Amino acid sequence: MASPSFDAALARLLDRVETEQLNLHALLVLHRGELRAERYWPGHGRTDAHRLYSVAKSFTALAVGALCDDGLLRLEDRIVDHFPEKLPAQVHPWIAAMTVRDLLTMRTAHRTTSFTQVQDTDWVRTFFTVAPTQQPGTAFSYDTSASVVLSALVEKLTGRWLEEHLLERVLGPIGFGDEVRGVRPALNAWRSPLGMSLQDLDGHPSWEPVPTNPRGVTHGGSAMFCTARDLARFAQLCLAGGRHQDRQIISAEYMAAATGWQTPTADDNFRCLDNRQGYGFQFWRTRHDGFLAWGIGGQIVLCLPRCDFALVTLGSTFDRSDDHQIILDAVWEEMLPALQPVAAPQTTLRLDHPDAPGRATS
Repeated sequence: MASPSFDAALARLLDRVETEQLNLHALLVLHRGELRAERYWPGHGRTDAHRLYSVAKSFTALAVGALCDDGLLRLEDRIVDHFPEKLPAQVHPWIAAMTVRDLLTMRTAHRTTSFTQVQDTDWVRTFFTVAPTQQPGTAFSYDTSASVVLSALVEKLTGRWLEEHLLERVLGPIGFGDEVRGVRPALNAWRSPLGMSLQDLDGHPSWEPVPTNPRGVTHGGSAMFCTARDLARFAQLCLAGGRHQDRQIISAEYMAAATGWQTPTADDNFRCLDNRQGYGFQFWRTRHDGFLAWGIGGQIVLCLPRCDFALVTLGSTFDRSDDHQIILDAVWEEMLPALQPVAAPQTTLRLDHPDAPGRATS
């Protein structure tokens, strides 16, 4: 049962976020395996699918982890060895040296997303043909093309769309999609425009994803869709180190590496202070020993394992450059003092808590 101080802190957090008028769609708070708050703003509800933007990268990281756990992939595999058909006649040594680990930690040979630099609908090919700018494994540079190539790798090794593999291997067992079962797929994704002509693209640039394309690669870096409740399920799985009930879905070793500190990100170019705390495998580290799945526009999955606490937000906060920092600061200043350490996070999430404020959908 939550303490009165927790309840008071939660009320302050909700009031503070409401006052900021951030154009959020949804906000959920999890504590010790229970849903403690569920709020939807007008026009949005429990069964609505939201674009996750770069939160999708963290989903892709779990798909890669499942392949590693199943013995189909190693973190030290060279990425070129998995895509010989995409390579130019002469492969730059820095391109040849990139490993799966380099892509997961955003320490690739590229400082800028490769498929935004050239007119080529084959996003994976651009990763190997665009001239590199740094030796891999040496410096963090936020590179969405790394996430796309990891998506393509999952699809190549499994023979299935990324979201299909995730639902079968990782997300299905945790109840992902329960609110939309029988109505639509629990996890949707857009594709790269591979094989499409300029006429097909109808004036859109080659780096924009398309809703459907049988020849494409899933945009596991920015274009996946699910409900807020399913993000909460994802958060609890990550809090519990990949464990759900009595089943270890992703190995504890991989999850510790993915959500732990792998490389520094200290850079004044990051507006959000919590983006300067380091990076794992497609997860950000935060202050107060937390980790974060982060997407532009107010998409946040903040996890504090030591307190078994998570905050999930979805929105369209594109007009506010300080949106994420406002939300995270509200957690640090209002909620953190009311949180107590736990021996271990819960491995089951209860979503029917009768006292959760703001439960009604709009």
